[in-house]
Amino acid sequence: MRRTSPRFVTPLAVCAAATMAVAGLGAPAASAQQFLMPGSSFGVAVGGGGTVPALDPTSDEYRQQLHDATNAARVANDRTSLPSNDALVQLATAWSQVQAAENRMYHNPDLRYQVPSGTTRWSENVLQNWRNATPQQLVNQWMASTGHRLNLLRSDHTSMGVGVAVAADNKLYATQVFTR
Repeated sequence: MRRTSPRFVTPLAVCAAATMAVAGLGAPAASAQQFLMPGSSFGVAVGGGGTVPALDPTSDEYRQQLHDATNAARVANDRTSLPSNDALVQLATAWSQVQAAENRMYHNPDLRYQVPSGTTRWSENVLQNWRNATPQQLVNQWMASTGHRLNLLRSDHTSMGVGVAVAADNKLYATQVFTR
């Protein structure tokens, strides 16, 4: 099943979450969408441009900060930190690039076939914000949504990968992939 977000998202930051198990039918066990108004604590949505952050959102340093902010949220909620998995980083980055190229946010319909072999459970969080959003603002956005928070804080996850891409109109697409 292909999950899509609303096509008209210009003044909003949005996110969606899905959790799936290999043993299941592939249907999301948890799903959520969140619409954030410009000026919220998650960053100002400035369509078409806005201020460009000092750190390039597609850089390795930005991705590392996003990984670290995700782990900080886990530790603050009595969960263990998760190591970064190179295959999951490539998967999350590639999916963020697909969303940026299509300029729409939605879940990876083929994720179950793309996670590393031996994976028994996986979760995916995606979101749309703007190029000027910080890694911490992205994690705050996910944590403010029940479905994303559940995925991010699952105690049975053993690794993660995060990826970010920016569309031509400066919309930022971020993906987290967690596995067990």
